[in-house]
Amino acid sequence: MNFFKKWKKIRESTEQYAEVFDEALALQSVGGDREFLTEVVGLIQAAWPTLLADIQEAMDRQDLRAVETSARLAKAAARYVSARRAYESALQLEMMAGKGDFQAALKASANLEQEAEILQLALSTLGTSGYSA
Repeated sequence: MNFFKKWKKIRESTEQYAEVFDEALALQSVGGDREFLTEVVGLIQAAWPTLLADIQEAMDRQDLRAVETSARLAKAAARYVSARRAYESALQLEMMAGKGDFQAALKASANLEQEAEILQLALSTLGTSGYSA
């Protein structure tokens, strides 16, 4: 299934969409301040490419300690915007890197990259998706 078909399927289900980006929970976490949430989302969107590049570079060097650190930062970024699936993917990567399991970390890294792409698309629709709180 290509990315856009997958995204359409996710968008068709409010429950699944909330797993990608729970806008209501994210809004609640900033005291209902939509303008502030928009700023936080902008910062997180700007951070993801660097986080993913850092993870990929560390994977290329097989530096699992650096992967673990970058995955922890990605996990925090996902948590700040109530992005459950990206959070869980980053957590999985952090755990696999921490255990020293390169093959599992490689798989988890690919999963996190996919979840980050879906999250970026969800975040770009903030306030225009029809899922506004």
